[in-house]
Amino acid sequence: MDRRGRRTVLIAGGDADPDLATLAGTLKDNDIPHETLFVGPHTHPRITWDFERDALQIDGQERRPEALFIRYDVFSSMADPRQAPAFRSLAWFTAVSGWAIAHPEVKMFNRQSALHVTNKLHVLHVAREVGLDIPRTLVTNDHALLVEKSEREALVAKPVNGGDYTRALPDILKTALQREGSLPAPSFVQERLVPREVRVYSIGGPYFAFQLVADALDYRSTSDCKVLPLDEESLPPSLYEGLARLMERLHMDYGAADFKADPETSALRFLEINNGPMFTAFDRASGGRLSRAMAEHLSAS
Repeated sequence: MDRRGRRTVLIAGGDADPDLATLAGTLKDNDIPHETLFVGPHTHPRITWDFERDALQIDGQERRPEALFIRYDVFSSMADPRQAPAFRSLAWFTAVSGWAIAHPEVKMFNRQSALHVTNKLHVLHVAREVGLDIPRTLVTNDHALLVEKSEREALVAKPVNGGDYTRALPDILKTALQREGSLPAPSFVQERLVPREVRVYSIGGPYFAFQLVADALDYRSTSDCKVLPLDEESLPPSLYEGLARLMERLHMDYGAADFKADPETSALRFLEINNGPMFTAFDRASGGRLSRAMAEHLSAS
């Protein structure tokens, strides 16, 4: 720790990740001790973890960071679809996060859930259990059932394991392959919600709410999306209370939850929570409040 009792924070992940650059800049601007371990197609720092001495070396120097912020490098794979970049990214993430998890004195977000695999179906079920309103939901690959329902209701679908945008169900059914009445894989099928669309970040306790304004079914599918900060009081207390219960059940202290409005009542419905969300656009919209809260949380003794 430095003379003011603040932890040294190691930032690790892809060298093209804008979130890591944002957080590193905030740490620097606030004179918080930090180190970086950035990797990419042309950036291969040397790392050694000697289990006998329990010593971590980075580029030949022994390091003992007291806090860690790490993100899996998705940007290398996006730029190069070959298997090698994804293999390299997973190897780096496994090595660095494995060292941190093995040392409980190292402060990191979501430590208690670091070895758990997040299952979106389980999360939605738990959200309903703890009192958050969710959209009417099916998980199915029954083609006839989906055709019948799509003729009577406005429905959307998305993969149960993520990795694609939310799309209108009739558009999917137009080109979906089926065999003996079954689609190749089950999907989330939900009632179509409407604006307003809200994202709420929780960073070690404090909440930061934003409204997303986009002329698209899924705001992630367009670059024309406005991010507007919201006062905490603009959302009902029951939403924050339910989100707190959900994160406690999932052993999370950091994440971003997405909500969208019911078409009939305008009440916000919980969609999902991300334990490693992108945040740079939201940080910029809030005047740096997100990254400052993250820096303060990680560096606090």
